[in-house]
Amino acid sequence: MNIFWHGFSCVRIETETRIGPVSLLTDPFDGESGVRFPKNLTPDIVVLSHQDKKRFSMDFENKPFLINDPGEYEVKGVFAFGVPVDHPDRQHPHGVMFRFKIEGMTVGFLGGMDRIPSDKEIALLENIDILLLPVGGNGLLTPQQAMETITRIEPRLVIPLGHYIEGMKNETGHVDAFCQAMGACKRQDVSKLKIQKKDLPADETVITVIEKS
Repeated sequence: MNIFWHGFSCVRIETETRIGPVSLLTDPFDGESGVRFPKNLTPDIVVLSHQDKKRFSMDFENKPFLINDPGEYEVKGVFAFGVPVDHPDRQHPHGVMFRFKIEGMTVGFLGGMDRIPSDKEIALLENIDILLLPVGGNGLLTPQQAMETITRIEPRLVIPLGHYIEGMKNETGHVDAFCQAMGACKRQDVSKLKIQKKDLPADETVITVIEKS
C-alpha cells in the first residue's frame, strides 16, 4: 500500500486488490484554498468526511464511486465503514469518519474531525493500525486534542493531516506543534509512505509526516 498526502485532509491510497490496482482518494479540494491540487487524478473511490458534497471538489475525468454516508461498503476489494460524527447542535448533513480495510491493515480516517471522538465512536472504529487525523486546529483537531485522540485509539502508526503547508490561506498550525505536544515524537519525513502489514510497529506508536505530493 502506498499513501500520499495532497494537503488538508486529502489522502490518496494506492493498493493492489484481487481485481487489480485501486486508488482511493479522501476529501478532494479546489484551488481557491491557495494549495495546488494535483491534476489528472482518476481515483476509483472518493471518500468524503462530510455529507455536504459542496465542501469538496469532484472534478474528475472519470466517475469514481462516492462514499459520504455512514454504513458498510465494499468497492473493488476495498472495505470501508463510515461512522457518523454527531453534534447535538447540528442537523443533517453531518460529518463522517471512516475505517478502511486494505491489504490486511485497518486504516482510520478522521478527516474533518473537530473534537475528540466519543467512546462510542472509538468503539465503532475498532482496532486501528494506521490513523490519519487532522492536527492543525482552526476548526479541526488541535495538537492537544489529536494527542488525546491517539492515546485513546492506540494506533500503531499515525499520519498527521490538516497542518500548515506553504501557500495555505487559512491560519493552521504547523506539524511541529503537534510533534511537540506528543513529546517523544519518533518522526519520519517521507514524500510517500509505502507500507505492508509486516512493517507496522509492534510495541510503539510511530508518527510519520508525509510531505505534500
